Amino acid sequence: MATLKKIKLKNEKELHSVIEKELEALEEGLTILKYEFAMSKGVPDFLCADSGGRLVIIEVKLQEDENILFQGLRYYNEIDRDRYVIAKMFSRKDVDPKESPRIILIAEKFSDDIRRLSTLVIPDVELYEYTVLKTEDGNEGICFHPVSLPKIEEGPTMPKSIEEIKSYMTKKELMPLFDKVVSEIKNIGENIEEYTTQDYVGFRYKGRHIGYLTPHRQSFDVGASMIDENGRTIDYDYLRIETGTEDYSEPLQKIIKSLENIGGKPKKAK
Repeated sequence: MATLKKIKLKNEKELHSVIEKELEALEEGLTILKYEFAMSKGVPDFLCADSGGRLVIIEVKLQEDENILFQGLRYYNEIDRDRYVIAKMFSRKDVDPKESPRIILIAEKFSDDIRRLSTLVIPDVELYEYTVLKTEDGNEGICFHPVSLPKIEEGPTMPKSIEEIKSYMTKKELMPLFDKVVSEIKNIGENIEEYTTQDYVGFRYKGRHIGYLTPHRQSFDVGASMIDENGRTIDYDYLRIETGTEDYSEPLQKIIKSLENIGGKPKKAK
């Protein structure tokens, strides 16, 4: 019995090659009209036609990428405008230009922002996450996982827990330091409130935002709200932690200064 192993590809060209060979795994009847179809507004990865002859724009990203939705919509705008011309270009492929094109976006992962934004645009956008697999004899294949989109009528999204926010980082060795900095900021003074959103852990004193931690895939930011002696927020500053060896005392000192400027009393260092 063959053993399947999940693998990571080195670049998008490798991913394009796997997708081109396994296009039927995405949707039965899809036909590639042109790989990297050059247009005035860019180059969509695949221009295809589905089993009904409808044009399909496929844009691919190796990893999560916030630009993918904008790119897909930009390509759609031009292809939709020129779909009768494109149908003539590929007259042997039975392209039906009467309907507007479809958009399919493929990436390893899609953020919550992209999932929600995809529900707010016209035309409809189809999202697929992928997994590339290899057998023991070296053959590669791909699985596509359709991404369910949130319903537009959903209420406000509940804040995430610290663990959920922290888990956005793929650099696991930074997680203990993330926890350490959370604890240090919370214990700078009395009555500092810790809270979470969908994207970051925040800290406030008497309702005033004084600091935050924002995770990224390979790093996290230690940020400070800079509040002057008159209680006005005049700026924001942050330090990006990428290796875990960075000295983050400067943003902590700025948080302490802001706390003092709005009447808080920092704890004395032990």
